[in-house]
Amino acid sequence: MTIREINQDDLTNALTFWNNSIKRESMIYKSLDQDSFSSKFLKSDLNIEIKTYLYTEHQIIYGFISGSIDLDKQKAYISTVLVDQDHRRKGIASVLLNHFEDYIKTKYPFIQSIDIVFFNPIHLEWIIPNTMSHIHPNAPGIDENSSGYHFFKHHGYIEYAKQNSYYQNILGYTYSRHIEQVFESLGEKHISVTFYDSSKHIGFDELFNNLNNENWSVEITRGIKQHEPILIALHHDKFIGFTGPLKVESNLRGYFAGIGIHSDYRGLGIGKALFSVLCMELKNLGAHYMSLFTGNNNPARNIYEKEGFNIVRSWSNMRKTI
Repeated sequence: MTIREINQDDLTNALTFWNNSIKRESMIYKSLDQDSFSSKFLKSDLNIEIKTYLYTEHQIIYGFISGSIDLDKQKAYISTVLVDQDHRRKGIASVLLNHFEDYIKTKYPFIQSIDIVFFNPIHLEWIIPNTMSHIHPNAPGIDENSSGYHFFKHHGYIEYAKQNSYYQNILGYTYSRHIEQVFESLGEKHISVTFYDSSKHIGFDELFNNLNNENWSVEITRGIKQHEPILIALHHDKFIGFTGPLKVESNLRGYFAGIGIHSDYRGLGIGKALFSVLCMELKNLGAHYMSLFTGNNNPARNIYEKEGFNIVRSWSNMRKTI
């Protein structure tokens, strides 16, 4: 038995191990090609260190673990642990996990925990159940239906949040009567939904300071610089809410970054209006479906469910203090 760090010479065998395991175990994760496998499990950069260890006997791979370290945020994450189906219950996964944890403790003593969460910079795409191979671009935790969920609980990882993944085919999406009434109600308050125009609309910095969400600010700023349409809510000409950027991914998924409403304007139905217009505009751009995730206790789930989105997977965010 040997545990060692993966290298470029292992790429072909490790890729084959991953793809065969995915097919054999009917896992929801997407098969990978060499480039995508290498980018997720081999290639570190200045800000993100990737650590992948193999468990081998006589040069045959029986398991591997991979995680990442965000050096800017000083956070450590686990991306995946995978063991050959015929070699389960032999302690392979436990040995790999201990090896990864010991590396973090030794090299990064200032890192206080290891997380399994959507903030992991390494994204693993997964196939949405009961669809024509529709893909969501990131697993926001550990699949609660997987054996990994119980494995990590056994090894001291504590569940601290639950995420639900939502899905809907939007090819036939139309505005409901309820949404039309929301538009009418907002119009009476001089609140409208339109596309962002930096030359006309004021309040960008005020809104994102109020939302206090760095990821949203970065994503919307990026979208504006790349001339991607941003849907916004306006009170007269003041920017009070957003969703977008609007774009259709190569797999025909309508992109979704989130919805944010200024705290002074919540409870009026603005989020419902923005999300419904987002669905319609993405359909008009050629999207076939949308998928997203949100916390189990996030009130935004009511918006998605009202528009016909259904939960297709539940995930656990887990953390171990080290």
